[in-house]
Amino acid sequence: MRTTTTMTPIIRIFLGLGLLVTIVLGSPLPHSAIPEYFQHAPVTRGQLSVSQVQQELGSQLSKGSLIIGPDDPEWANVTKRYSTFSKPQDLKLVVKVNAESDVPKVVKYCNKNSINFMANNQGHGFTTTITKLSGIEINLSQLTNIKIQPNKKSAWFQGGTWGGNIIKTLWDQGFVTTTGSNECVGLMGPALGGGFGRYQGLYGLVSDNFVTLNVVLGDGRNLQVSKTSYPDLFWALKGAGHNFAIVTSAELNIYPRKIDTWHYHNYAWTQDKLETIFETLNRVQGNGTTPAKLAVNFGQVSLDPSYSKTEAIIGWTFAYMGSAAEGEMLLQPFNEIPALQSVQGDVSYEELLQVQGTGASDPTACSSSPLVGSSGLLQTWNVTSQREIYNLFNKKAVEQPDLAANARVFYECYSTLKTQAIDAASSAYPHRDEYLVYFFATVTPPGKEDQAHEWASQVRNLFNDSEPNRRVATYVNYATGDESLESIYGYEPWRLQKLRALKAKYDPKNAFRYYNPIIPA
Repeated sequence: MRTTTTMTPIIRIFLGLGLLVTIVLGSPLPHSAIPEYFQHAPVTRGQLSVSQVQQELGSQLSKGSLIIGPDDPEWANVTKRYSTFSKPQDLKLVVKVNAESDVPKVVKYCNKNSINFMANNQGHGFTTTITKLSGIEINLSQLTNIKIQPNKKSAWFQGGTWGGNIIKTLWDQGFVTTTGSNECVGLMGPALGGGFGRYQGLYGLVSDNFVTLNVVLGDGRNLQVSKTSYPDLFWALKGAGHNFAIVTSAELNIYPRKIDTWHYHNYAWTQDKLETIFETLNRVQGNGTTPAKLAVNFGQVSLDPSYSKTEAIIGWTFAYMGSAAEGEMLLQPFNEIPALQSVQGDVSYEELLQVQGTGASDPTACSSSPLVGSSGLLQTWNVTSQREIYNLFNKKAVEQPDLAANARVFYECYSTLKTQAIDAASSAYPHRDEYLVYFFATVTPPGKEDQAHEWASQVRNLFNDSEPNRRVATYVNYATGDESLESIYGYEPWRLQKLRALKAKYDPKNAFRYYNPIIPA
């Protein structure tokens, strides 16, 4: 970690209360060096001016840190989110830290001045609970260092690292680790909720690979957390971590690369093949028995105007960890389903993200849009329900073409063999017996929000009703904000009881309350 020296800002000219970028440079006497009895009395958030934040907080931050306000040209970039509907509605300013040691300073400053705060990296959180933040966002995106440990069994990742730079950095040095499946999604956001990914079948969830975490609590204290140091907090951070701390860096297990290429096969089918497709998926995937090397398959129902504006296409992509010959043996049942399009190839892990539609250039993966959606977890695909969901899509395409034009029903199936093998009680992640993920999203034209929410609710109900004897389950990282805490954090009474008790212990003032929050006991 970098050492922080005492600094003070050069402040650009600003108009009114509009805050421009503050670049932190050197100074002989920081505000923090003045004895507290000579400092002005603490102020409340309502009294706080932008210039005051520049003068007081900027003086404490490391060189290269930025304080950014709404009138600055950089504002749009640092506040960009995957869904514009999950943006904080009253964000005062963003502090873009340049060292891990900056984070506790920002937190302590916020506490002293009664300012709410939230940490952010890549902005893929989908839940509308984020909109309730009124205060400061701590942007971690400059913290991108990756350091492989001498034993070659683990590496340290700073809190601003993301899928793309982790995958490339490790792959080029002969290693892999568990990350989310999307190139532009951060590491820690998904990991604190469990973290699904292509190596899940072999190595478990991202959070299953935590070794040590450097965190900042809501009161600004630094802790190093592991299975032997604050083990109760370590347990909570593995599945419900957004509620407990800001992770400034994390040590994770890494693994030898083993293979040079992945095999992929992408299909496009017409609706008359729907029943056969889902019956085949259920047969190949079994009930959570998808082979570890058949790492992931993603599906999508969406419109392709070159084919039809009212009849959706069913697209599917498979990724196999190995050769085409091995992969195609498993995929033979799908090859027997006549397809509009069938494309396959062998690529590096980095290239795989692009061909599967999860790369940085894919508009559905990394863009910023007014998205309305719904999601959930299942054990199997109910074929009858999939027909109903598909028919509803086509109905919307006729009745509301502007809403359907950019709508998607997503299907995700990761191999879960290693995830299931890990004791369910060993972490706060509660859904090791769920094998499938569904996700609906539509880019919503102005004035169509109510119709979009209605469609999202209809899709979720159809999916959830497809397993009538099971309780609704929600992946915290795909939650939209209107789900029950039990569906997110587990129905076993002891789980929420334990989480609420730990919340009272480590975050009694509920500083971390903007991401599908748990209320302290």
